[in-house]
Order: sequence, then structure tokens, then C-alpha cells
Amino acid sequence: MADQEVLRRILSEVERDPAISQRSLAEEIGISVGLINWHIKRCVSKGLIKLGQVPTHRYLYYLTPAGFSEKAELTTRYLKVSFDIFRLGREQYGALIGQCRDHGWRRIVLIGHTELTELALMVAGGFSEIKVVGIINGTTPVTSRGAIPVFAAPQMLKHKTADKVDAAIVCHFLAPSEQTIDHGMIITSLGLDQTRLLTPEFLA
Repeated sequence: MADQEVLRRILSEVERDPAISQRSLAEEIGISVGLINWHIKRCVSKGLIKLGQVPTHRYLYYLTPAGFSEKAELTTRYLKVSFDIFRLGREQYGALIGQCRDHGWRRIVLIGHTELTELALMVAGGFSEIKVVGIINGTTPVTSRGAIPVFAAPQMLKHKTADKVDAAIVCHFLAPSEQTIDHGMIITSLGLDQTRLLTPEFLA
């Protein structure tokens, strides 16, 4: 996750709950407590957050006027980027799923469990010939997204469903160095070749 997005999330959570703990922030944002501590110290040194202490030896975090201004600017940028990604994603997932239909690849899996997964599912819903048989997301505690099952590994998908998989579509932002999901292993396990692993251009 990019530093600016972490900062936006921290400022938003602190505004929502000044008594939030660093452990709760870490769980909410999905990074380590050590990284949260580092970001909080940076926020304090930049004058975005000021600290208050309560008798229980816990800290309260208050956004300063500069913190409110920074959060507003980061939120504006986030919404613009989100809109651009939504527009691009809708077009490019539509093209990829159309490609699956044209090749006769009817049963697809989605790799990753993110906002992009929801977008790909929405687009796939417009193709009556296409069936999303599952989502593969590494070591995930989530078991379903709506009616679509979520699996930690492709072997689990093959065990749970008799559906043959024709293609896999990538739905996460992770760079190769950050991935806990091995694309090569997934397509090999599903009996697919590299041509059936489809990635939208804006993620390539």
C-alpha cells in the first residue's frame, strides 16, 4: 500500500476515533503496528496530528488544522484515482471477459479479493455466457463474495467444484515483489497455459 494511501487512512481513522489504538489502526489498515508507529511519529513531526494523554496511559490523537487540510487533499486525489480506475477497469475487464466469451472460455476464476474483484464480478454479470466459478486469494479467511466462493489455493477450488476452469483474470494491485499469490502456480494447478492468465492493461 502506498505511503499516501496509508496516511489518508490514518488521518481518516484518527478523525473518526481519536482514542483508536495503534494496534486497531494496524488491523484496520492492514499493515504492521511498527509501521503505524512510524507513520504516527511522522504525522506528529509534520504537525498533522497532536497527541493528548488520558489517565489510563493511552494516547488520544487529534487532527490539527494542517491535518484536516492534508486529509481533504489526499481524499480528493484518492477519489479521482478511484474514479479513473473504475472507468478503466470497467472497460478493460469488459474487453477481457469479452475475449473469454469469443474464445469459448465460459468458466473463469478471479485472482485476488479486492475492490477490483467486485468490479470484475459486476462486469461479468453482463455476460450471460460467462460463469465465475471462484476467487483465489492466497491465505484468506474470507469464504465467499456474494454467491462466489473464495479459496486460499487453486487445489481447494478444484476439490470443491466440478467445474473445469477455462481462464483466470487478475484482480489485485500487488506488484510481483509483494505478491503472496503465485500466478504461475495457480494456472498450472488449474491446468491452464500462460495465454489464459489475463491481466488488464492498467495493472500490467
